[in-house]
Amino acid sequence: MSRLNKDIRREYPNVSTFIGAIACLACLIGSIYPGAGNRNLRAQVQPSQQERRGFPAELAPQFADRDILGELELAKNEDPSFESVSSYLPAMNKPREVVGVKHHLHDIGVAPDASLELSDDVDAPGSSVAFFEVGKPAVRFGAAPAGCSKSLMDGLPVVVAGFDHQGVHYRQTIFGHSEGLNPDAELWAYVELQAESIDSAVRRTRVCFRVVPERAAKSTAEWELKLAPGSPARVCLRIPFDIQNQGWLEIGAPEFEKRKAEVLDSWKKDLSAGTQFRTPEKRVNEALGAWLAFASLDVDKRNGVLEPHDGAGFYEQVYGYSAALYPHALDLWGRHEEARQVLESLLTFQTPDGLFYKNFGTPDPGTLLFAMSEHFTLTADAEWLRRVAPKMIKMADWIIAKRRESMTPPGETRPVTFGLIKFRPYCDHLEPAFDYFGDTYCAVGLEKTARVLAGVGLKKESRRIGGEAAAYRTDILASMDAAVLDRWGMKVLPLEPDTHRLLKGSNNRASGYYGLIASCMLESEFLPAADERTAWVMRFLQEKGGLRIGLSEFAGGIDHAYTYGYWLDCLKLDRVKPVILGFYGSLAYGMSRETYSGVEVTRLFTGDNEPTLPHLYSCTQQLRLLRMMLVREEGDRLWIGQAIPRHWMTDGKTIEVKEAATAFGPVSFSIRAHPVLGRTEIELTAPARRTPKAVLLRLREPSGRKIAAVKVNGRPIRSFTPDTVELKSPHGVLAVEVAY
Repeated sequence: MSRLNKDIRREYPNVSTFIGAIACLACLIGSIYPGAGNRNLRAQVQPSQQERRGFPAELAPQFADRDILGELELAKNEDPSFESVSSYLPAMNKPREVVGVKHHLHDIGVAPDASLELSDDVDAPGSSVAFFEVGKPAVRFGAAPAGCSKSLMDGLPVVVAGFDHQGVHYRQTIFGHSEGLNPDAELWAYVELQAESIDSAVRRTRVCFRVVPERAAKSTAEWELKLAPGSPARVCLRIPFDIQNQGWLEIGAPEFEKRKAEVLDSWKKDLSAGTQFRTPEKRVNEALGAWLAFASLDVDKRNGVLEPHDGAGFYEQVYGYSAALYPHALDLWGRHEEARQVLESLLTFQTPDGLFYKNFGTPDPGTLLFAMSEHFTLTADAEWLRRVAPKMIKMADWIIAKRRESMTPPGETRPVTFGLIKFRPYCDHLEPAFDYFGDTYCAVGLEKTARVLAGVGLKKESRRIGGEAAAYRTDILASMDAAVLDRWGMKVLPLEPDTHRLLKGSNNRASGYYGLIASCMLESEFLPAADERTAWVMRFLQEKGGLRIGLSEFAGGIDHAYTYGYWLDCLKLDRVKPVILGFYGSLAYGMSRETYSGVEVTRLFTGDNEPTLPHLYSCTQQLRLLRMMLVREEGDRLWIGQAIPRHWMTDGKTIEVKEAATAFGPVSFSIRAHPVLGRTEIELTAPARRTPKAVLLRLREPSGRKIAAVKVNGRPIRSFTPDTVELKSPHGVLAVEVAY
């Protein structure tokens, strides 16, 4: 047996040797294509010859494109869970967080070893790093091979790191603070190091605080600590972000505790705005708060403008597409005022000819029109829409004019690119090209703009833009039908219809950039989920290497956030288990498991991850996915709980959502499960702004039992299926009793 197979059997005993070997082979050889990493990714991990050696060559074609672990998980009777999904492969091994003040221009990075990164560009030569050294002889806190554990205090961006050395447990607590927690005031890092004897022995230890590179300002200090059993010693420091020009201070424990309380109270107050959410799973509850908090730390206030950056200490630029999706995530979670501020900030980047483009590409203007239209749909703020309508119309006109450039005169042969936009397709591919990702988002942007303009009485512009959108849709669909290829007995849609560049770059597979962009195209919702073209794309992703453990494949690993479009169509097709798999796969491999800091790329077999975390786009897509699992509009109907995992419905557990923003108005509900007693109790406050035709209440009973009877406010109803209650034209507060 090869060394690889022995390693698999030893490390993953819950998977048979054969299946485990195949799964890891799929991960290892899943990137046999050329290409660089996302945007500025610094490394590409490809499978080594040693890792491939010993595996039967004849199995490679058969299994290289299969998502073996995903198939294994989906084949189980029970739903995927964090415990089951996370058991197959290692967690990411280089978690990074940031702490600071919401919307501050600067952020304090917390490196994998809990060192403080005091720079806006952590890769820049001479960027400042501060850290503790402990023990005799001294070792750096969090040093390999043991490393340090990390968690968030109360699920908030206060990072607690633990490190054991020479019989002493060291605990480091880090948060960011400014006077009055003002984003315009000077930023400071507050750090406390506690040292406590692990056993009953009295110990002495040395602690050193060091700043590198050393400057004229104070760089190093040492403390000799006596550790009595049960009585930790503490060192508390106040460190300026601008440490290159200022010195740090030692402070007393009372001041540290006072500032920590201020920070915790501030974050708790912030997260109490908008939709409130509680599940039986602590990990999920904490993750939601962390995603909202980390995302806001990636947003920098500059000259009064909120700039959503994809990172903090890296990617310190605005990327138009992902920046525009962020306010949509805020709106979905009821944080409308904050979403409005971000949308209006993004409009400051619009050029005089109407173009919104920032460092990304063709999708930028369409995505911003989408997000602005959805803001109106979720808020019904007509005054705001009328105020920004001239900018939306100007943006729409840029799209309309740009696509005319590819139209041939009447009578001439129509090329496959007729009516499409040739522009920069994507931030990693800046050479102008025609691409369906950008065109579908721009077409949807026009369609939604026409719809909301009609809603505030701007009917002339609505008809004009709506007519242009309809013609645009016709041209895109005709192009797709002309461009589709036959490969391996399936239809394959090249995402760049004239060059096939992404398809060629993935060796005619659905991995790498092809898979990322294909899912983004699905995310635009241009193609209905039941459309045959959607089926082309989804089948190609599923059967030709586009997925790994239910997540988008990239660079021998996964780039989980890009899978959102695929998951969204799975929900529309009512295939919920792949969505639950993707949700828990993201928690297990797309972010740090204890601090919920989302990353761009993780190599599944090794746990190696890029340092691009916490990543705004990851936070955004995780927020959007969770909301759609719980609450999702489908035309004139509203789904509640469509993709709630069955294990959230075990006996005595409660799911509660308050003031969830929807196109019909806010909705609130609680679900209390009593499977032992054979019943589930639901309280629903129906949306009041616009009555949905029906609320579809999905109840995924843990053992799969079928619904036998339903009462609403004490009266029996017959509108239910084995797992779904249909509440027709609901009004007010409804008490729903379900019996099995």
